[in-house]
Amino acid sequence: MNKILSLLSIVIILSAHSLEWSNEFNKTMKEAKKEHKPILMMYHASWCPECGYMKEVVFKDPQLQAYMKQHFKLLAFDITKDKNRLPAGFKFVGVPTFFFISPEGKLITKFEGSGEANEFLEKIKGIKQ
Repeated sequence: MNKILSLLSIVIILSAHSLEWSNEFNKTMKEAKKEHKPILMMYHASWCPECGYMKEVVFKDPQLQAYMKQHFKLLAFDITKDKNRLPAGFKFVGVPTFFFISPEGKLITKFEGSGEANEFLEKIKGIKQ
């Protein structure tokens, strides 16, 4: 019983330190409007090594996670699996691509590629609605 409780505690702790990405554009837009937060939308692919690096290394940084959770609604689409669900009007050349969208649905800015957690944090700190 103690082993089960210990394992459950570890799972709860680890899940508390992860980002929750939605893949429902309209729902996330409504939440963004209600909470007055911009959206950080990521286009990624399972076959993309830079995307994997962002998800498995960069987005595990506690300081970056805290900032992202506090300042953005998070939305992500796999360009291969979700290609029929990609929101209209958001063009991209490669992945990962990060779109920053106002709560009203207007593109604020976008950038492509990967980087280190501190670099990503500095980039997103400069994004204003």
